[in-house]
Formats: sequence, structure tokens, C-alpha cells
Amino acid sequence: MARFLFGLLLFVIAIVQATILPEINPFRVAVDVIPILLFLWCANHGLRESLVWIFFTGILLDVLSLDYFGTNALALVIVVLLAGLVHQRVVQANVLIPMVLGGIAVGIHGVMLGLLRGQLTTPFALLVQIAFAVGLVPVIYLVLRVVRR
Repeated sequence: MARFLFGLLLFVIAIVQATILPEINPFRVAVDVIPILLFLWCANHGLRESLVWIFFTGILLDVLSLDYFGTNALALVIVVLLAGLVHQRVVQANVLIPMVLGGIAVGIHGVMLGLLRGQLTTPFALLVQIAFAVGLVPVIYLVLRVVRR
């Protein structure tokens, strides 16, 4: 049941983020919630399941953003790699380490996605995305705990 709710949450956030948020966002910086959501889910589950989630989410994001197939999935691979570091029990004891690694994952994801699309983001926009992701880590972690129950 938890996987179904997580998949539904991912789908809804991807749809809202691709269709509604660009129209109502008054700022030039668009914040991507999907990488941090996947990062925290992958930190609590295995590598195989994480790769499946990232593959399907990447394809969904490619369709929604009209990118070449595999662009978003390839950019999300760094999320799985860094979530593997958080998967260890020692690292899960402290909330600061997942926050820092989540920020690093979102930063590298933004740079990779910009390179794959051929349009780099500005350093200010990247720092805003990282700061927003770091602030969202505790909130999304609590949401995922509720979904797992």
C-alpha cells in the first residue's frame, strides 16, 4: 500500500510541477521537488526498487517536459547513488547528513539536467533550488513516514 501511495504522490507532484506551478510561479526560479522526494524514498528502500522508481519517474518527466527519452532518468541517477550513502544506519541517526546529501543530490541533478538539455542554470537559481531542497528534507521525511504507515 505504501508503494502505491508513494507512486500516486510522485505522479501528482510531477503533474502539478509540470503544468500548474510554471503558470502561477511569480519567480524566475522553478524548484524541483521530485529529486528530493526520490532521494528520501531511496534512502529508506533498496537499490533495485530505487532504480525502478527513478526510471519510471524519469520517463514521466520526459513526457511532461518534452525532453528526449532518458534525459531526466539519467539526471536522477545521482539521487540513487547519494541515497545509497544515506541508507546506512549510522548516517540515518543524524538529520543533518541527509539534508546535506539531499542538497548535493539536487545540485548535481540540476547541473546534469541542464547539461543534458543544453541550457545551463544560473548559479543563483541552483543555490535557491539547493536551499529549498535542504529545507524540504525534514518535511518530506515526515510525509513519507506517514505514507509508510
